[in-house]
Amino acid sequence: MTKKNKPEIEVKDLTIGYGKNVVLENLNFQVESGEIFCILGGSGCGKSTLLKHIIGLYAPLYGDILIKGNSIVNADEQRRRKIMREFGVTYQGGALFSSMTVAENIALPLEEYTNLSEEEIEKTVEEKLHMVDLDGFGDYMPSELSGGMSKRAGLARALALDPKLLFFDEPSAGLDPITSAELDRLLLRLRDTFGATIVVVTHELDSVFAIANRVIMLDKQTKSIMAEGSPVLLRDTSPNEKVRAFLNRDGLKSDVAEELRITEVP
Repeated sequence: MTKKNKPEIEVKDLTIGYGKNVVLENLNFQVESGEIFCILGGSGCGKSTLLKHIIGLYAPLYGDILIKGNSIVNADEQRRRKIMREFGVTYQGGALFSSMTVAENIALPLEEYTNLSEEEIEKTVEEKLHMVDLDGFGDYMPSELSGGMSKRAGLARALALDPKLLFFDEPSAGLDPITSAELDRLLLRLRDTFGATIVVVTHELDSVFAIANRVIMLDKQTKSIMAEGSPVLLRDTSPNEKVRAFLNRDGLKSDVAEELRITEVP
């Protein structure tokens, strides 16, 4: 009998919030190696807050988060930083340093966390630019890039240390459909070619159905997970009307739409 590998991420009895304000409680789920896992839900349900807890930026009120079997919650600062070095994170808009060129942005984690020579760093930067289809844009300033290019440059920086675990917060937000589809194909390529495990916070349903192996859907009212599984199966067969309404974006009853506070994508 083959022994099952440990999940890349395991969230156990997690409760998160700010002070006495509980945002989500009693969360339990796993992210398996090599899958694209999306976190969904209506506005204000805590999607980005959950992501920030998973990557170690915030401490939970209760519970644990294991990254490759190692607790990021109970680790000391040195151990937490070591765990955090094993994954890449991209934020909305790319979050590039505006006073640095694209190449300098990508080189930053290499300069901080490795002993590579200047020549080796330059070669690595070129490789990462090629991976995200930005060959020749290393000397550009972030202000000279389009929205889609900025997001890809942010991804190149997240890939600098060759992480196998990647996190994205609304990667397609503000992008036109063609650019969004190109980014989806890039994420699929990272998974299929490099074996990356990818966690995405998003409300872009086209992207969800294009890339996600599994999803969880958060509920603001119950402060919990109201659905987990394949997005297609949840859309077509979920017994929960709110889940079907969210994933179909049609036939919403007014009370359900108000509860979900769904905002249509322009």
